Amino acid sequence: MRPAKYWGTENWADVLPAVLGFKRPPVDLYAIARHRHILKLCFRFMIPRGLMLPVEGGFEIYLRDQEKKDANVSDREPVDALTVRQRFSLAHEIAHTRFYRLEDGVSRPKATVSADPTLESLCDQMAGCILVPTYLLKQHVREYGKEIDATFVRTVARDFRISMEVALERLRVVEAGNAAARCILLVRKLRNDVEIQSIYFGSGLLPLLTRPERNTSLTDWLPNLPKRFLSRKEDSGSFTTAKGRLMEFKSSHMGEADDRILLEMKAS
Repeated sequence: MRPAKYWGTENWADVLPAVLGFKRPPVDLYAIARHRHILKLCFRFMIPRGLMLPVEGGFEIYLRDQEKKDANVSDREPVDALTVRQRFSLAHEIAHTRFYRLEDGVSRPKATVSADPTLESLCDQMAGCILVPTYLLKQHVREYGKEIDATFVRTVARDFRISMEVALERLRVVEAGNAAARCILLVRKLRNDVEIQSIYFGSGLLPLLTRPERNTSLTDWLPNLPKRFLSRKEDSGSFTTAKGRLMEFKSSHMGEADDRILLEMKAS
């Protein structure tokens, strides 16, 4: 259970884009940065992906980049100014500002929250809410007008300018009650196994399959899934679950390293 001091933090992040009146994705992170008193956004060659510094009157945020430069957050966020990873890092650092208060013109942490080891994972979740607020994602689902499938996940990632992981995680949370008998997974090839990184699981599959956890073995979960998809750029076929039900699958490899695979399965 989340500590009481964090109750409402994800709701705060989820409604933040609505407060600023965004009607369509992607969310303008520069506008949110201004709203949260981000005075300076800098790009530097550094080890962490991002960091936030409290300063007089607000905050400064630094993002990892090969080129040293500063951004003008008083303008609208330019298209493609930030990579997908940088957008998530910026949203994550903006989430950190929730745990500060402005006191005598200086931003100071609230109580001992900055030393809490769970804060980083919480800010990751809040970043997802900022980038993909519930109301905009549900609007996208309605407009799609079909069952959530791999094509829709790609559309969400493109339109919201987020990673596939974030798209699947937000669908997992927002559409948890969706009764579709279908699931979409992002898996990663390891030396001797395949690991589930992210998953959207329609509740209609529960009579047929157990819901898997992230960072667990795909082959342990589905021992009958044909392994040929690991070596093919695209593949499709069918297999039988442990409960004797037929499942159809489609797969496509992603990324330059060719080590990640988007896998879609549905009840036949």
